[in-house]
Formats: sequence, C-alpha cells, structure tokens
Amino acid sequence: MTKPVVAHTMTSAMQAVIWQPFIEDAGGPEPALLVQRDAGGLLVITQEGREILIQHETLPALFQQLKRLAAEDGDQ
Repeated sequence: MTKPVVAHTMTSAMQAVIWQPFIEDAGGPEPALLVQRDAGGLLVITQEGREILIQHETLPALFQQLKRLAAEDGDQ
C-alpha cells in the first residue's frame, strides 16, 4: 500500500490535508481528512462535514488503539 499524501494547507492555521490512497481491493477511495487545531487548542479531524474533536491528553490512548486495530486487521 502506498503512503497517504499529506499537504500542509495554511501553516499559520496549523492545518494539514491527508489524502487517502486508492486501494484496489478495498472498494473505492476514501475522502481526504483535514487535520487542524481549533482556537481552544483541540485537534479537529474533519471528513465530509463530520468533525471529531480530540484533546491532547487523549492522543497516546488513541494512537495505541489505532495501532492495535490496524494490527488486528493485518492478521485477518
């Protein structure tokens, strides 16, 4: 699988767009993710108008669970 393409949009706004690659066996391409910080310092992940707000303190647990789930997907 190729790595997603990351584009930094407005560096002053601390934003990045993560383009998800097309994977032939996975159906169709998934929409890009916009990752940014809001005025209160929360991390915001946006995809097609849906937003997830993440506190900095939550990141270690989130990364751990994402890695666990990704590893389980690879075992199938």
